[in-house]
Amino acid sequence: MCTIIVRHGMDDFCSTIIASNRDEFYDRAASGPRVLRVDPLVVGGRDEREGGTWFGLSRTGVFVGLTNQRTFGSRDDSLRSRGGLVVDALAEGSLEGAEQYLRSVDPAAYNEFNLIFGDGNELRAAYARRDAREIEIETLAGGVHVLCNDRLGSPEFPKAEKARARVLAVPPDTWPRMKRQLVEVLSDGSLPDPSEVPPIPPDAPFDQEVARYLQAICVKTPVYGTVSSTIAAVSPGRVEQYWFSHGPPSETSFEDVRRLTQAPE
Repeated sequence: MCTIIVRHGMDDFCSTIIASNRDEFYDRAASGPRVLRVDPLVVGGRDEREGGTWFGLSRTGVFVGLTNQRTFGSRDDSLRSRGGLVVDALAEGSLEGAEQYLRSVDPAAYNEFNLIFGDGNELRAAYARRDAREIEIETLAGGVHVLCNDRLGSPEFPKAEKARARVLAVPPDTWPRMKRQLVEVLSDGSLPDPSEVPPIPPDAPFDQEVARYLQAICVKTPVYGTVSSTIAAVSPGRVEQYWFSHGPPSETSFEDVRRLTQAPE
């Protein structure tokens, strides 16, 4: 149940800040940020099972973040990799190119997903549902947006509003101070009151108590949880900051990986 927080058009030193947790089964192999494509340059973490990435950046600050759409049925392993789609969208080299590419994608070719993407100037969200004729794309205004495993503003994920309120309250400041506060948000493992957790279907593969644990910003269960985190900042034409944690942000320090976005093509 990934969480992607985007703070857009609120800070002087950069245009857009992204702070995200990747939640996954612990036994699913993944690698930290690397060059995923050389020409044009695309960098991001790598899912070692399917390839592709859950969050990627281009040299010029175009970014794409992915969350799976929560369903209570089993995924169809015969469909194409959603993480591969992130790399393909970034390979278009611009926000307009990424949007044009997404509009050409058949949602039925993938398990359902959500995207948030931008370039420092503009910010957009996309929703792919297998029963739709095309991917739905919306342009987002300035402010703080939080994408979990459903569309923006979904009542199914109250942790999104919690994260949004906390990041909205972060005052513009120097990057080290802002980064420290973003790490605190991403590290928040507190659980909501059971009454605040939306009910799940009786045939769901987990029970209501597990659903409560999944409503933490930083998730921890015996087999599934937050396995890595990313904090990035972009302005039009460039990547300002790019930091990665190889484990839960509450337990693992962040490494500065911005050099990857400056690698020669």
